[in-house]
Amino acid sequence: MLRHYRAFLARRRQLRPSEEYRDPTPEEWEEFHQHFAKRKVELGTCGRGYGTPCAHEHACPRCPVNLRERLDEVHERGWLGEVEGLEISIAAAERKLAGMTRQVSLGMPAIPPRRQPDQP
Repeated sequence: MLRHYRAFLARRRQLRPSEEYRDPTPEEWEEFHQHFAKRKVELGTCGRGYGTPCAHEHACPRCPVNLRERLDEVHERGWLGEVEGLEISIAAAERKLAGMTRQVSLGMPAIPPRRQPDQP
């Protein structure tokens, strides 16, 4: 069986362009390894294929803890996929806070709370 499989691979490689069988560059190897390092998340390792997007990326629930403390924790544990997600969350929170601060400093009125459906 192994002999037949190796013969199949040899025939297949003869049909494909030789440049597909070159050695990867150091940058390509680094990108490849980083892909798998980023799959380490709190709930396990994501098994998606190299170079494919994940529909669930950054969709997992976030704890209501301090995001910076959480970022320190995930750095310590080596959950690089979580690091990226938390950095995105922190950046978004900082943008929202900056926008709110600008509105208050410009004298903009606060947004009134939503009325409850049972209120007139």
